[in-house]
Amino acid sequence: MKTKKGEKEKLRRVILDKAISYFKKHGHGGSGTEQIMTFMGLTRGALYSHFKSKDDLFSNAVCHDLKKLEESLIHRFTHDGSLALQRIIENHLSEKSLTDVEGGCAFTSLSSDMQRGKASHRALYESYMNRIYALFAKALREQFPEDSEETSYLKAVNLYSGLVGTLTMARTMKDQAKAREILEAGREFLKRSFLRYSDSNL
Repeated sequence: MKTKKGEKEKLRRVILDKAISYFKKHGHGGSGTEQIMTFMGLTRGALYSHFKSKDDLFSNAVCHDLKKLEESLIHRFTHDGSLALQRIIENHLSEKSLTDVEGGCAFTSLSSDMQRGKASHRALYESYMNRIYALFAKALREQFPEDSEETSYLKAVNLYSGLVGTLTMARTMKDQAKAREILEAGREFLKRSFLRYSDSNL
């Protein structure tokens, strides 16, 4: 019996949500096909009716997650206005983010796996990254209207890269006090560097 198109798309989204959660926790290399199928409660046939291979599943799961990240940032910048950047910095570098690996962004959890992917897959990740940089650049231009578009873009690259890098380094620490120290230092530095007005500037 054939699955209706709507049901198949719904199942595909469920698979992608579960897969990205598993990949974030275990990485690409630590995620065997059998373990992934067991985690998702799927048979090999069900999985491969949607994806060609584990690499295909990984790429689609990452892009699915990056699309959700892009949409959440658009919502945040639209609804939080001038406070958006400060809240993003504080949320991304919060203590909760240290342990919420599955809920964090793919760039923080999977960047080393993503860079080892096929060129075609990396091009897809890059297209999302470019749009995310553009969102940050627009928000920075609104805070610093005297900056050129190029300056705003370069600031955006440094800001988002700083968010990803700081959390990545903090998560590598066995000493949780050291991890919190890294988060706090990064959080305050980014707020001072990229916000016109914040608690750190007062």
